[in-house]
Amino acid sequence: MTSAAPPDVSSWVAGRCAEAGLGTPGAGELVHDRPWSSAAVFPTGDGRVWFKANGEGTRQEPAVVRTLERIAPGLAPQVVAVDADRGWWLTRDAGPTLRSVLPAGEQWPVWEALLPRYAAAQLELAAHRAELLALGVPERSPATLPEQAADLVEELAATDPARGGLTPRRRAALEARLPAYGQWCAELAADGLPWTLQHDDLHAANVCWQGSAATARVIDWGDASIGHPFGTLLATLNSLARHGQATLEDARVLRVRDALLEPWSGLADRSTLLRSVELARATGPVTRALAWRAALRDAPVEAQVEFDFPVRGWVEEILAG
Repeated sequence: MTSAAPPDVSSWVAGRCAEAGLGTPGAGELVHDRPWSSAAVFPTGDGRVWFKANGEGTRQEPAVVRTLERIAPGLAPQVVAVDADRGWWLTRDAGPTLRSVLPAGEQWPVWEALLPRYAAAQLELAAHRAELLALGVPERSPATLPEQAADLVEELAATDPARGGLTPRRRAALEARLPAYGQWCAELAADGLPWTLQHDDLHAANVCWQGSAATARVIDWGDASIGHPFGTLLATLNSLARHGQATLEDARVLRVRDALLEPWSGLADRSTLLRSVELARATGPVTRALAWRAALRDAPVEAQVEFDFPVRGWVEEILAG
């Protein structure tokens, strides 16, 4: 059940709409209120606008989207206004989500067309790593992940298992896995591909659809990090397989994978690219754990319970690698 947007939010949105020439917005509707962000939608005389308030762990998102507007125009939502101090921002409506308008079985060609656009943007953004890091985008690259993984294991080992921590047995298993994890990261770092911005949660609910893959826009960049470009494929391929009732070896899933690889084919041979997909997916659970830790920063334990202790859950995924 939705509720009205708070008065201070409505007032801020009205002011920003007036400055942008969008007229006076109608009543805002609070769409979600999570520990990491809240969002509300407002009608205007020139289409809907979306308000978002980011928590501390994802405060860099509007700056990331503004950078995308400049370097990869059309890939992300159009920003209307930002209040960086409060983590508030406003964007133009980018359309309904892909998941809400197309059944999973009809999405395969969309992903085959969308991912080359996304990869082309990653190639451009690789030259802007320093700028993105300065904006607060975290680095979760093969160079930093081994230490970050070890820190997570230590942190979780010091936490009560009833509050999302590790049992002694699971701690021992993870500590025994860390040397292999470091080797995967080292091999991935040596593949010659530049580290760049990767979304880390790219699935059909984070793509807005306007009828064509050429005009689709990717939303929800709060989990994005600087890392290996193929890190994206952990969330994307898993989601496609799950919702499309397919295995990861299904030909449709592999075509989507190859669509992302094609723009990188000038930088490495196919066998290297395929091996890097395996390694990026094997090391990627730590980036997901770090994203959840940032999102749930200062959140009550009930929020972690709601999502089944996702930091621990993702860290333990490296045992399956």
